[in-house]
Amino acid sequence: MWISITVLSWSVTYPLIKLALNYMGPFVLLEIRLLIGGSILLVVSKGISWGRKQFVSALLNVALFLVLLNLGIEYSSNPALSAVLIYTQPAFLVVIGLILGERVSAIQASGTVLAVLGAIVSAGSVNFDLGSLLSLMGGLVWALGTVYHKRNLLGEDLLKLNAFYSLVSAIIDSPLLLVDHQIDLTVIGLTYAVLVAILAQAVGFVFWFKGIKDLGPYIASNTSLLVPVLAYVFSFLILGKVPNSVQVVGSAMIILGVLMTNISAGLKVEREIRDRDSSEEDNSGNSVEPGSRG
Repeated sequence: MWISITVLSWSVTYPLIKLALNYMGPFVLLEIRLLIGGSILLVVSKGISWGRKQFVSALLNVALFLVLLNLGIEYSSNPALSAVLIYTQPAFLVVIGLILGERVSAIQASGTVLAVLGAIVSAGSVNFDLGSLLSLMGGLVWALGTVYHKRNLLGEDLLKLNAFYSLVSAIIDSPLLLVDHQIDLTVIGLTYAVLVAILAQAVGFVFWFKGIKDLGPYIASNTSLLVPVLAYVFSFLILGKVPNSVQVVGSAMIILGVLMTNISAGLKVEREIRDRDSSEEDNSGNSVEPGSRG
């Protein structure tokens, strides 16, 4: 149930951002999202996790990523296409892993190639417009932020961490308001902005972490691939945007490639856990309780 709520919240956000951008600039919408969403996360988490490493992670995972996401949606012909291109993040993770000297399985490599080809096909369907480029950059920055988080902040409370990410990113991104602070103060425009803040930044993250706790990170990650799929559905229902056949084929290639990458990564971690548990059992003579795997 938790993951379903997250997927629905994040999926509907893409067309809602497109609607909100009709009433305000992307940086105004970003500030509203971060301040409202961050405040809700702060109340739920009852505190923040802060420090130098947290600041760097916030810069990559939220401040810069959301700027690229908003601009990608604004300049994209279809917000759902932007969602698909942003979800190339796992493919970028494999490439970064190769650069850092990590071992990559044949399935991960094949999935990455398929996802990249799908991105080329999807973006090529709109002559690779600015929105496509910014969305792909968003996927890359998200991957860089993920790598930094894994190496420096794995033991942190994720809700407190995201509360800090949101609030400090509002400060980091605030100078962008000097570039564009346009806003049409209408009830409907503000409603769209508040919905984006509540659904994307607050509800989505709160239930995402609940879903990870219940299902584990890899099942949750694979389920989240429904976000770009449902983004097409909601973009059609809300905006009347119909994807062309090339976008559908390219998006299917991306999602299949990312699914292959995630499944392979999950199997690798499961093998590592089994090896570790076997080693601990051999050393102690006792088996490890399933709940102790964390």
